[in-house]
Amino acid sequence: MSLAILLVPALALAVGLVPVWLLRGPDRDRGARSEVVRNASIAYALRMAALGPLFVWGAGGDLWPALVAAASLALGILLLYRLRLPLLVFLHGALARDRSITVHAFIARQHGNDARVRRLAAGLTLCALVGLLVGEALGLAAFLAPLVPAVPAALALLLLALLPAIVAGHSGVMHSAQLQLGLAYFGLFGAAAALLYLHLELRTPLPPHGALAIALAAVTAAVMLVYRRSKYVDTAPIAGGRALSRALSRCSKILNPCVSLLGVLTIVLALMALYAAPPGASALPAQTRVPAVGLLALGLLPLLYPLVDVGLWQNLAAVAADLGARELAPGRRAAALRAVFRMGAAETALAWLLLYLLGAIAVTALGAPDVQASVAALVAADDAVNGVALALLLVCALALAASTMSALVSAALCTLRCDLAPAALTPAKAGTGLGLAAAAAFVVAAGPLALGFGSDAFLAWMFAFTCAQLAAAPLALGPLLGAGRVRPGWALAVLGGGVASGVGAIAAYFVSGLETWLWAAIPACLGTGCALYAVGRGAARDGG
Repeated sequence: MSLAILLVPALALAVGLVPVWLLRGPDRDRGARSEVVRNASIAYALRMAALGPLFVWGAGGDLWPALVAAASLALGILLLYRLRLPLLVFLHGALARDRSITVHAFIARQHGNDARVRRLAAGLTLCALVGLLVGEALGLAAFLAPLVPAVPAALALLLLALLPAIVAGHSGVMHSAQLQLGLAYFGLFGAAAALLYLHLELRTPLPPHGALAIALAAVTAAVMLVYRRSKYVDTAPIAGGRALSRALSRCSKILNPCVSLLGVLTIVLALMALYAAPPGASALPAQTRVPAVGLLALGLLPLLYPLVDVGLWQNLAAVAADLGARELAPGRRAAALRAVFRMGAAETALAWLLLYLLGAIAVTALGAPDVQASVAALVAADDAVNGVALALLLVCALALAASTMSALVSAALCTLRCDLAPAALTPAKAGTGLGLAAAAAFVVAAGPLALGFGSDAFLAWMFAFTCAQLAAAPLALGPLLGAGRVRPGWALAVLGGGVASGVGAIAAYFVSGLETWLWAAIPACLGTGCALYAVGRGAARDGG
């Protein structure tokens, strides 16, 4: 393998850190334009942990899980917009009084303003964020395993992800993430085009779902090209007129048309492949290998997770602050907020679908059943086209991992400083402690547990920590829907019961080996929490 293949993604990773350098300093949390926040939110949704399952479903032609997850993600973001008014009132009040903007503070205020509810919700969220951060690093390690010593490389990138939040605050995280989004699209479209070229050059046989996947890839790329209009990255200079800021702005202006060019190339090569082998009626899968409870989990998790995601609440506060600072009429301000949510919902769904389609294209060109096998096949081929495909796939993967891990670190620091230890921790101290905890957990999980990217054990890891955060969803959703409030004791029961049932289902999976228990963790967590919330509402009405 040529060293140049690693230099390309390394350079892309370094470019993504330039905004962190520009925004460093005591006034680092200076906010961001709403366009930057929108792009950062989309980048945050394109998690490395989602790449493994989406890629496997694409390689196997399992369309329905990807469609359910992508559609539910879009609906979840639109649900957050539909319920925005109470959230915006809370955020404006918190920003004006310099109070906590987190979902934990919102939940505590809705349910008796009890400090115990706030601390328990924040503690569960912090545990979840550290676990999800480690999960991103585990996925990245599995991806890098055919290339380099995976554990040291992923550990170094995990620690590197601490820098944006510690050095430049959430503003630096958002500016870095929105630039990483452009690099991720560059790598995604470029890798798809290179793999399609390999398919045409080698005339590899198409699997039954291959032609349909190529057709969908062309349509999805065309839709994204039309509504993005070559504006994947915000090109406004950062921090005034510094030379480095102007250089970054010029690079962003070059990156935008390059992404569009690769998108057009993907469409052209896809049409050539379809001309040789058009899709037939049998290409549409009639059933899925994911059980019904799995489809239910894939529908519920993306739908309700935005309501309790601290990172998205941070971004929502940043959008509210930016639009409030502009001299806009109320109607224009509302229209701008609506555009941010609508574009975010549409694009996250399309981008998840593109990750699925990348797996289908990879199996068509390489015959690889998952992302690790695809990387290994590209490394073994050792020719120019395979090298280009590998470099671009690396750019995409590193951009996804870097943007998500930095956002998770920022959310964890926000939780620590706003809800758990507001006076005792500086960003440097909190970030150092968080980094050590995450690094230790990563070394343990990557060694003896040896979690495979996209395996059932990896999903169990991610679901267990997701349940710790998702348990707060009934407490947030109930008041937003006008379903009323519960007493603090019942709020604590909702949090504890939701986590216990979700983790219990995962424990049952490890004991029995039945995959159904694994998928049941998310419905069990939400079902138990909603049931306890309903009982608590009844007790409140009865005066108990």
